[in-house]
Order: sequence, then structure tokens, then C-alpha cells
Amino acid sequence: MKKISIVFHSVCGNNYLIAKEFYENLKNKNMKVNLFRVKDDNFEKLSNILEIAKEYRDEIMSVEIYNFKELLDSDIIILGSPTYFGNVSAQIKVFMDEFVDYWVDANFYGKKLFSFACAGTTEGGGDMCLNAINIFGQHMGMSNVPVPSNLVLGESFPAYGLVHYVGDNADKRPSTKIKNAIDKICDILINL
Repeated sequence: MKKISIVFHSVCGNNYLIAKEFYENLKNKNMKVNLFRVKDDNFEKLSNILEIAKEYRDEIMSVEIYNFKELLDSDIIILGSPTYFGNVSAQIKVFMDEFVDYWVDANFYGKKLFSFACAGTTEGGGDMCLNAINIFGQHMGMSNVPVPSNLVLGESFPAYGLVHYVGDNADKRPSTKIKNAIDKICDILINL
């Protein structure tokens, strides 16, 4: 049985909801799956300032911070980031930079990587954020899992991963289309 780890960074809750949807979907398919968050020293402060961030603050804080032992034991890693200025968040960048010691010995070589992101709008750089995650995976020797073009009828996703467009106030929660896409992506990941 494949072992899957999901790692996310979320401030407004959307990436958390996507990560949770992956987690629950894979659990329902009887997969061995872990859900982790990255460390974010600013989250509590931001969640007191941003009204939208308060909604899932306690749930997000209850998720365990990732550990490399579990990641090393995983066959597939699903990594999600908010899009900040067309790139991953600083917290995801720190997470990726912590792989340097594992890069030297190619410990993650051959593992599968799937990426997801949230962006304000289609022009917000979500595809560039996904691309940053995929480039990181390539440097680690991981195989990026692309999104098929026909994943959800009437919905277009970049080949680099799944993007949820959250709106200007990060108030658009993942839709049924996103949840349907996650279900289909989980089937793809299970059958790799």
C-alpha cells in the first residue's frame, strides 16, 4: 500500500480545506495518509488581523507540523501553498530549503510529488507558484504528477497542479468542481 503525506501552508483556510479534502478522500479510499502543516510563526498574529483567517484557525493549529521521517517513508507527497507574488509563501520556501541535506544523498529520488495552490485570481500567479513547487521536486529527483487536461469538464487547470482561485478577499471556499477534481486526482495518485 502506498503511503501519502500531505503538507500545506494556509493562512485564510483555503489551502487547509484543500489539504483536508485530499486527506479525507484518500482515507476513504483506504490509503495510508498523513496530514501536516508547515511552521508559521506569524499565523496566530495574522489570524487575529484577517477576519477570514479566524474561521479555521483552531483546526489548522491542531494539525501536526511535518517531520522528515514521515516524509522519507512516503511514496507520494502532496504539497500546497498560498500564492504570494507569483511564488510560494515564505513558509513553504523554508520547508523546501530544509531538504538540502536530503538532496545531497538523493533521499527523495523517485518519489511522486503533486502540487496545489490558491491564488486571488487567474492572473495572480498560481501557475507560477505550482511551477516553483515542481522545480523544487525536480531538484529533489521527484517525479511531478501532472493534471490531465480533461480532469473536470468545463474547468481548466494548469498541468503543474491544482489551483483554487480564492477571490480578492480570500473568501471563495473550494467549490464542488475543486472537490470533484481532488477525487479524480486521488484516483490517479492511487494508481501510480
